[in-house]
Amino acid sequence: MPPTSASAPDFVSLQHRDELGILVIRWQRPVSAAELQQSYAAALAAARPTRTRYWLVDLRSRGPASEDDTHWVLTQFVPTLATRLRGPVYLAFLVPAGQLTPEEQEAGAPMVLTDTAHVRLFATEASALYWLSRRQHHDST
Repeated sequence: MPPTSASAPDFVSLQHRDELGILVIRWQRPVSAAELQQSYAAALAAARPTRTRYWLVDLRSRGPASEDDTHWVLTQFVPTLATRLRGPVYLAFLVPAGQLTPEEQEAGAPMVLTDTAHVRLFATEASALYWLSRRQHHDST
């Protein structure tokens, strides 16, 4: 089954990868704080009907995030996801490799680890997808 695209503003791409059970979010260009929040609202709207709790978030084309943007995502947005999607959420953020050590590039760098949200930074899509699939397997056992 091919991936399905969700409705989103033109500066962000939202794609359900049904065969993987994930939502893929990719920015097409650098965005403002307001556009960032609009992007995440669109992602949540796309995830809600299927309660997709595993997200691959590609930050590499979005441009550098401000401290305020990062704070909003981690303290305002992520903590609400588990309630809205009815279960713990797992977000794998893709960042440029230079932002991570070689060990972090392989295993991911933890950012948030709570009962309701796990967020890690990755340098490659393969390692991020592997981590998301392991989390899915862990949740199903």
